[in-house]
Amino acid sequence: MSLANPHFKLAERAPHELANLLENLPPQRVGAKLSGDELLMLNAAIDHAANYNNALLDGIEAIGQLLFSAATNERAPLERSTAASVGTLLSALAVQSQYLQDFTSGAECTLARNGGAA
Repeated sequence: MSLANPHFKLAERAPHELANLLENLPPQRVGAKLSGDELLMLNAAIDHAANYNNALLDGIEAIGQLLFSAATNERAPLERSTAASVGTLLSALAVQSQYLQDFTSGAECTLARNGGAA
């Protein structure tokens, strides 16, 4: 993550910043060259995707620890509906994490085709 990249800002709001960058990046076309500013945007998007993915995985890990604690607490057992809701949430988070990994991989390939970072 480069402080010199004007497109990488508000690291704590990675999902929002990533979405804005994706809206402003041109469609990826095989063999197309990106401008210097577009390369900076793509680098910023990759950094935000990595931060977002790390936040998702940290949260999933924390939920796992909480579920383990709840499952072993005999005085306050976990409700079935709560467990089902957490399962739905974790599935959705896993799909989002897979998208972020796919995006990062494709974006890094685009950067490599364009000569690397701006």
